[in-house]
Amino acid sequence: MIIRELKSLNQLQISQANKITLIGFAKSHGYILENGGRRALHAKHSGGLYFFKDSNKYYHFSTDTHGGPIDFVMQFWNMNFKEAVAFLLESETPRFTPLPHSPQTAGQLILPDKASNYRRVAWYLVNVRGIDSEIMSHLMHEKKLYQQSKTGNCVFIGYDPDGIPKYCSMRGCNPNRPFKQDRIHSDKSYPFLIPGSNNCKRVYVFESPIDAMSHATLTKLNGLDWRTDHRISLGCLSDNALERFLTKYSMHEIIFCLDNDYNATYQDGSPAPNWGQEAAFKFSEKYKTLSYQVSIEKPQKKDVNEDLAFYITLEKENEKKNTKDMEHEYER
Repeated sequence: MIIRELKSLNQLQISQANKITLIGFAKSHGYILENGGRRALHAKHSGGLYFFKDSNKYYHFSTDTHGGPIDFVMQFWNMNFKEAVAFLLESETPRFTPLPHSPQTAGQLILPDKASNYRRVAWYLVNVRGIDSEIMSHLMHEKKLYQQSKTGNCVFIGYDPDGIPKYCSMRGCNPNRPFKQDRIHSDKSYPFLIPGSNNCKRVYVFESPIDAMSHATLTKLNGLDWRTDHRISLGCLSDNALERFLTKYSMHEIIFCLDNDYNATYQDGSPAPNWGQEAAFKFSEKYKTLSYQVSIEKPQKKDVNEDLAFYITLEKENEKKNTKDMEHEYER
């Protein structure tokens, strides 16, 4: 069958393509798979790519994409729907080179060009995400956050002990057009770090830099010193960054604040696991055996930033209510 014959796909062809064993397909195309939990296999050097044994589906943390065999080929081979079906059915479609979808460790990380100002990033983080301006400015001063030129993206940096950038994550500032991407040659084992005081032995662990900043903001809003505790971002759901952090910092307590993916679904709409909380449980068990004091702080909403947004909304509503009560009292 060649792609010209697939101009009008029928349901049988689509069904056959989606029945291709995804794990076997991945192995045959060079992915090195290892145990990724009770129900999954993890692809090495893949940016958090997991294949699920029971459902014949995948999830990729770095790009937040998921689905079955057709979705997988569309994502990683840069094909449209028809080309992906033909490819899976062993058609004569040319074998495209996969998109660069994982952090590379062999090359040198080149940071994006820096903008001459940070207005767009400041507007996005403070007004859209609710991040405290002092915390944002502090991270900019430490050169862990800046605005990318031309695109205006947020750029988050993770450094090695010598102050050399090793990890770079970019996040779009347009709320209506979500964008997130790791810079090529990023090494996720170097965390985005908001360091605490020298004598602090506690670290909070998040999936993203914005969640770490949100937690610091919530701490400040509750009248506590946000500079006391350490906070790191994993960049996905691998604990490589935590492992590296613990080799440099002597910690006693680890608190996992990973996402609460209670309504996660696959691309076809079928229910997916609560990825963040499953990872939090797995990591908790691991680090307990390593003699750390471990706990899980599950967000009430999807993630810590949504919890922050909800908190700010409640505070504003209470402020309006108190103002109205004062006006009514004055009118009396």
